[in-house]
Amino acid sequence: MPGHRIALVTGAARGIGRGIVDALAKDGFHIVALDRDFDDSDLTESEALARVRYDLTDTAGIAGLVDSLGRIDVLINNAGVQPGLAIDAYTEAARERILAVNLKTPVELIRTVSRQMLERHRAHPAGSAGRIVNMASVAAFVAHTDLWYGVTKAGIVSFTRSFAALLGPQGIQVNAVAPRPIDTDMLNKFAQPERRAHLMQLVWSRRAGTTDELAEVVRWLASDAPVILNGAVIDVTDGCFLR
Repeated sequence: MPGHRIALVTGAARGIGRGIVDALAKDGFHIVALDRDFDDSDLTESEALARVRYDLTDTAGIAGLVDSLGRIDVLINNAGVQPGLAIDAYTEAARERILAVNLKTPVELIRTVSRQMLERHRAHPAGSAGRIVNMASVAAFVAHTDLWYGVTKAGIVSFTRSFAALLGPQGIQVNAVAPRPIDTDMLNKFAQPERRAHLMQLVWSRRAGTTDELAEVVRWLASDAPVILNGAVIDVTDGCFLR
């Protein structure tokens, strides 16, 4: 679609990903919405939207997937899993899944998508080659009841900064957002009532953030943030965590 910016959004069917898709579509993006499952209540296909079913545990298939999608101007690494398990309850399968979805596949997506962005930079060195936004979490900086979830989110912070240093000189912006807490199925499913009540006492508005509020931060990074902003991790915490 000539003239349209194209954004690939992972974990796009519902929750935060759905909010990001809506925000970017309103901003004029053509969206490639990627998720493992879509159903009739999820995103519907339209002129601005293509749905792609893909299991992000399949890291080895990422290169072929990206090649099949064509041009990508913006990559939003939103997809993530949180089993909500105590460390002693983690199985090998659960650990490998969270490492694949939360860490290995986002790295492979950046590595693969950035190749075409680098080609655009070589052709037009004065322009923006592309933007990448990663979904981290305040769990990267604080103790968390799901240890492996916190480990993967800390990894996202680390690879965001590493890729920003690597790709920034070639016109690619790589940033992240670190939210907590956002009103999603993940929060409602895994946060025990007493933990949720405690979190609501920490945030200044005394409520969980909405997916639309978080999506607006992602949209800004993907579209309007100045080029000088690179390697940043934007805390979206309503005051519950300050650093």
